[in-house]
Amino acid sequence: MSDLSPIAKTVADLRNTFDRSYSLPPSSSGAEQVENLLALRLAGNPYAIRVTEIAGLVNNRKTVAIPSPISELLGVAGIRGGLVPVYSLAALLGYDRNGYARDASPARWLALCGNEDQVGLGFSDLEGYLRVPAVQIYAASQENIMGGHVKDVARVDGLVRPVVSIPSVVEMIQRRCGEIRVSPMQL
Repeated sequence: MSDLSPIAKTVADLRNTFDRSYSLPPSSSGAEQVENLLALRLAGNPYAIRVTEIAGLVNNRKTVAIPSPISELLGVAGIRGGLVPVYSLAALLGYDRNGYARDASPARWLALCGNEDQVGLGFSDLEGYLRVPAVQIYAASQENIMGGHVKDVARVDGLVRPVVSIPSVVEMIQRRCGEIRVSPMQL
């Protein structure tokens, strides 16, 4: 068997971990509760997103740039037979402005969000899948971290990862699109 590329290996590891989680017996009421997170990096900083808050994850989709008054819009990508607007998750969290470092890497990964008007949140570095005990997730100590889109933090292997609230980010996108009177799919 040939060696897998780093991306193919990451995807295979995620798939195997996900499949294994369904082969385990259901947890009993006394068992420890866990949160399923995706570990990622934005502008070189560690973050996490809840698996339950996204509709899917895809990689290496060509994003075609389009003109837009929303600077965080990277363009559109073809996904599952339709066009999905792709936004930079780093830019939505304030990177690229306010003195934060720019996330110069192309968005290789897309977290698909929403049901009807689906959007893609693009980021470049996926570090893996995490099962974090619920007792290791804490409310963020500051109310307005990353524009109010980080409400929790997770402590994993001695590293604190802000957990991005995907519903909060999607709501902001919808609000900004409403301000310019278009739906996220019209961009």
